[in-house]
This record gives sequence, C-alpha cells and structure tokens, in this order.
Amino acid sequence: MKTPSLEKLRKSLATLFCAAALLTTLFGCSKPPQIERGKYPLPKDAEISKCNPGKYGGVFVLTESQEPKTFNPLMATDTYSSNAISMMLSPLVTYDPFEDKTVPALAKSWEISEDKKTYTFHLREGAKFSDGADITADDVIFTFETIFAPQLDSNGNPVLDSKTGKPLLRYPSRYAGQYTIGGEPIKFRKVGKYSVEFKTKKVYAPFMIDIGFIEILPAHKLRDSVKNGTFQQEWSTQTAINSPSEIISSGPFMLFSYKPGERLVMQPNPHYWRADKNGSRLPYIDFLIYKFVADANTATILFATGQCDASSIEANNYAWVKDYAQTYDFKIYERGASPYIFFMWFNQNPGKNENGTPFLAPHKYKWFSNKKFRQAIMGAIDRGGIIKSVWFGRAVQLDTIISPANKKWYNPNVRKYEYSPENSRKILLEIGFSYRADGRLVDPEGNTVDFEFIVADGSQNSTVTATTFVENMKAIGIEVRLKFMDFGTIISKIDNTFDYEAAMMGFTGGGDPSGGKAIYRSDGFLHVWNPRQTSPATEWERQVDEIIDRQEVEMDPDARKKLIWQMQEIFSEELPLIYLTTPMSYSGISKKWKNVKVPPIGSIIWNLDELYLDEEDN
Repeated sequence: MKTPSLEKLRKSLATLFCAAALLTTLFGCSKPPQIERGKYPLPKDAEISKCNPGKYGGVFVLTESQEPKTFNPLMATDTYSSNAISMMLSPLVTYDPFEDKTVPALAKSWEISEDKKTYTFHLREGAKFSDGADITADDVIFTFETIFAPQLDSNGNPVLDSKTGKPLLRYPSRYAGQYTIGGEPIKFRKVGKYSVEFKTKKVYAPFMIDIGFIEILPAHKLRDSVKNGTFQQEWSTQTAINSPSEIISSGPFMLFSYKPGERLVMQPNPHYWRADKNGSRLPYIDFLIYKFVADANTATILFATGQCDASSIEANNYAWVKDYAQTYDFKIYERGASPYIFFMWFNQNPGKNENGTPFLAPHKYKWFSNKKFRQAIMGAIDRGGIIKSVWFGRAVQLDTIISPANKKWYNPNVRKYEYSPENSRKILLEIGFSYRADGRLVDPEGNTVDFEFIVADGSQNSTVTATTFVENMKAIGIEVRLKFMDFGTIISKIDNTFDYEAAMMGFTGGGDPSGGKAIYRSDGFLHVWNPRQTSPATEWERQVDEIIDRQEVEMDPDARKKLIWQMQEIFSEELPLIYLTTPMSYSGISKKWKNVKVPPIGSIIWNLDELYLDEEDN
C-alpha cells in the first residue's frame, strides 16, 4: 500500500485520538466519573483470573469502521454489533482458543449425562447484572424461550409455516437454527434457582461450543417487551443514545454513552463476576472507547501512528505498519492464516417471485446450475494475481470452505483448481458453449454469456478482487457487470428477494465446523446459492446434509474429522461456492498494556478485562 498522504492524515487526526483528548471531549473539564469496583461484594462463585495482578486505570481506545446496529443479541446480524454486545453480556460458557476447549462463563460448572443428551449447568451464585439484579436460571430460561417464541394470531395461537407446518418464529435469528437439533428445538427447564437443564433429541457433538454462542438476557428487564411485542425495538441504538443505563450488562463493561458517527464508550461493570488473585474485581481499564472512523484503512493509520491501542492489521498493510512499530511502541502479532474466507457464488434459486417471474432468466439458471460451468469459472480466476495485487503476497489460495486457520478441521487434500484460462475455455466448449468471431462466449441456445456481479461497497480489497475477477472473465469471453451496493441491500437480495445473479462475500468460520451449517445444510439460512430449501435440491446436497447430521452425533474426534473432510471434498468438487483467498492475520497492540493475550484465531485480544497499564503510562 502506498501512503503518500499518511503524514497529512496523521496530523489532521492526531488531536482527536489521544486518550486525554477523548476524555476531555467526553467529560469537559470535570474529572471523569469512576466506577467503585470494591463497592459491591464479589459473587460467592467469582472466577479468579490466572493472569498477573494489575492495577486500575487507563483508557483503552479501539477503532471501528462501522457502528453497531443494535445492542440486542437476538437482533444482531453484524460483526460490529456482536463485538460490542460481547463486552457487555456473558454467555453460559465460552470457547478458549488457547486450550481448544469450552471454559466457564456465567456457568461455573456443568454435567453431561451418560447418553450425552442432557446437560445441566450451574450458575455462579451471587453473580449479578450491572443494575444489581441476580443472574439466575430464570434469565437462562427467558433467553431460550425468547429465541423460540412463536408468532401468534389474533386468537393467541401459533402461526404455522405453510410449507413445513412448524410454528413461525416471532424473532427469527440464527440461534433458532443453531439450537434446533435433530429437527427439534432443544428442550430446557429450570432445575433450581441457579441450575438449568437442556435436553437434545439426539447426541450433538458441538453442543458445548454452540451453547456459548448466545449471551444470556436479563428477564426482569426484557420480559414485558416480549409480552407486548416490542422486543425487537428494545436495546436499539436509540436506547443507547438516550438512555444508555437501560442497557444493562453481565460482562466486564457496561454502556456509558453512544454518539453516532463519533464514539461508543463503556465503563467497568461494578458487579462483574471475575476478579484477580488479590481479590480485586476486573476489569482494570477505566474506560473502553470505540472510536468510529471512515474506513478500515483510516483505522490502521490511526493505530500505526499511536492514536489508538489495538487494531487488526490487514495483510496488505502489514509492511508499512511494521515500519512504525518502533516509533510508536507497539507489537505486531503474526497469527498465520485468517479464519476469514473470500468466495463468490452464482444464484441457483429456481423459484419465482410473487408475480410468477423467475428469479433468474431460465438460460442463466442453466449456466449457473451446471457444475462444469462453475468449474470453468473457478479455473479462470487468477487467485495468485489477487494475492499479489490485493494482499501483497500475504494471503493463501483458498480451495475449501474451511480456512487453513482452522487446523483441526481443514482438509488440505481437496480438489485444486489451477489458474488456466485455456483449460476453462476447453471445459466450456465441451459442455456446448461456443465462441463468436469477436471472442464472446455464447451458450448452446445462442445467448451471449454475461451476468451482473454484486459486491459490497466500501472495501478497497473487495473492489480490487472484484475488478480482477471481471478482467479474468473477459479473458474467457464473458462480460461481467460489476455493481456495488451496501451490505444490507446485498443481504436482502440473498435472503429475501433473490433478484441477483452473482455475488461475493466474506465469511468468518468458528472453532467448530457445525458453526457453518447455516451455509452447509440445504435448509440453512446462509445456503446462499439456493436458500430456504425445504429439502435438498441435488443429490450432493443430500449427501452433505447427511454428513452434517452424522458428524454432529459422532463423539469420536477422529471419526468426526473424517466426515468433515469428506464434506469439504464434495464442496470442492461441486463448487456451489467459488473460492478465492484467505488473507494472513495480524494484530497490533500497544506495548504499554500488560497481560495481553492474542488468540490464534478470532478477536484481536482475548482478555480485555485483564489488561492493565505500565506504571509510567498510568
């Protein structure tokens, strides 16, 4: 990346991003309000940190190129909302990437029945929300009741889906699918004030990981909104602006203020359930500030010039950011391949809209649903060129739906597609396409091959990747019309209107492959090439559904891995997704912060609640 304007941008933004300036902006000349961390007793079952004891103080500044859309976990569909929520609300358990296992959060312990279908969780006695209300089994039950709350008709009866006969959900979210196991929602019940039991229809290997996906909601705060139908509006951004204290917390931080276009400020939760070895309640940080900036490049520049405390560093920015490390006293953590995968796909939905018009022109549906056509497209993409031009060589070619970052499940032996426009032309000719004198590709019916390619705007990396793809297609006689639109519109087209031809997206995989079943399974809500199927449209999709079901009941890790590898082999042969690249992953953290733990995959920092400042920096 060339940065001729770096110094100019640094000077223009410098005064806005130091901690002192931010605090002055927040509180004027008065002393910032401080949370009295020792005001309330620790829970009976407080978790004791294993990190070195630190000391209180300091402001930790992060940048975000987009703002949260909501602070309601069930309504959150974007990374930025989820990031903020994860600082404020806690799940029952969480996944530790360092130890590759599930560890306690709100639940201090659990038991699993001999038949592996019943899970009993025991909450931390004395743990409270930030408003002082006890966290109990009632909150857990309320959370899951809300996930599966049905739509009701005027008579109070559940509204049923006309195709499946199952109740339609009042608040559709990814969690309902995640917690539907063996075709049935998980069952849950209170077995004590601080204990709750879950039952699954069948053995489900990733249950312990999946149960940690959802933060537990405060029943006393949100129950009435579920009853009166206003839950979707609860804990909105407007609430954060006007009444931030209404959004209560169980995690390390609680909301202090939100000013759209500028910043989101959090302060310590005085009732947080973690403490250090000396009995001091965490977190040590006085204020956590998310400063909103125009784009990811601006965020990187601000970090590289010492104006925020931590940042993810995109692979294409690594070289010049490293040059600033000594001047601004930060460390870059090299994390290997990112869990983030870039791919494109063709719409293969054969359906029609409410007016009876096909989502796709019939001749284009024939192209897109032909795997040989997709394989020809795959072989014509210069992914090596994309790696050089977009990522400056700091990326890997992607050949499967699981990133190489997920070493536990990644299959390196799937079918590979080398860059060869000549071979792609050969495949297209073999399946009945032909070339006109001007070099344009036509199908067996004489239709010129062209399609519209939609890409999210605002990302230089996506723009360059998409532009390269357009040029690659031109080399095999295909005209691609590139169209940029906001991410929300793209999601609507993919999930609701289906009025598009081809699209590109990035996806971050989780620690367990079942976290991606929304893509893998034919009935998954992110089964983007043909979503919302009531049954598999193809034989290979049926095979994948079967594999997903089998691996979910397989408790032997090696046998489960074999199934996941088999699934990847099918995907790489059929190519419903056309794989592009996986960038390398880097995190930068200011050296003034201690106790830093950077995970191999996932968030920039694993343990914000344990960070503290050096003596001279406090």
